[in-house]
Amino acid sequence: MSGCAGVISLLQASTCQAQSALQTIPSDLELFSDTGRIAWGERATITLRLGREIGDEKPDWPVWKDTIPGGLEILSLSKIDTLLPQNNDPAQWDMIVEQSWVVTSWDSGFVLIPEIDILGEKSNPVMLQVLPTRIQETPELIPAAEIIKVEWTVLERIEKAAPWILKGLLMLLAALGVFYAMKNWKKKENIEIETPVAIKPPHITALEKLKKLEERKGWSKGEAKSFHVQLSEIIRTYIDARFAISSLESTTREAAGQIELLDISQSHKSNLILALKLGDKIKFAKHTARPEDHMKTIGICIEFVKHTMESPES
Repeated sequence: MSGCAGVISLLQASTCQAQSALQTIPSDLELFSDTGRIAWGERATITLRLGREIGDEKPDWPVWKDTIPGGLEILSLSKIDTLLPQNNDPAQWDMIVEQSWVVTSWDSGFVLIPEIDILGEKSNPVMLQVLPTRIQETPELIPAAEIIKVEWTVLERIEKAAPWILKGLLMLLAALGVFYAMKNWKKKENIEIETPVAIKPPHITALEKLKKLEERKGWSKGEAKSFHVQLSEIIRTYIDARFAISSLESTTREAAGQIELLDISQSHKSNLILALKLGDKIKFAKHTARPEDHMKTIGICIEFVKHTMESPES
């Protein structure tokens, strides 16, 4: 017993020393794990986050395929995503670049993931403890479960048949509708029918205006403020028509809240909100942006319209 107690004390002391060695270093780059201890074959999720501001240099992101630094085996990895900062993130961050790796290990001991260096920002090193998995010497055989006969009630049978009954009713209604339409069509065969005026879809109007605005390049003529005013009006008018919301008369903060509720990818929502925020900085804070920032902003709006427009089938 005294020998076991000595081993446990040694492990606890090693864990304390490892934790004290990995003190938090103020940085815009964060590397962390969802757990500090796993058994053989168990999984841990390692996450790398980089806080960025509008106009920052594109990061040279690490590419890990089979293992990550430190020797942990990669089971799966997420895509590199761009997210909006949370309430507990630094106020100067305009966006967050994030990626996660699900890892495991089959060797006992402590695994140290060294610090990561991106654009001069260094993350904290991360340490995991890997413990051996205890198994029984003789696996216990579990007998097969008995077959249970299920008795369906009348209500349950009706519930299971409800989709087929509904489909039959819909087909009957469709047939009656066709019959009624054909009957009326014969009666009105000689009646002149007015051709309805074609309504241009909102994405067509938005893309036409965005292309004209992009070709004009108002920012190169000292019209950066006017350019972003028109850009905000075009994209908000499209959003209101496409998703049946009212953002045109809202502030950028209120419009961002409405955009966050849309059923589209998080990347497109985040990029559009960043584009609107850049416009606010130029319009109200007298912020000076680079020509490539203006081009990137209108490019984001064009891509947003293309990826969210209604398909012809709908």
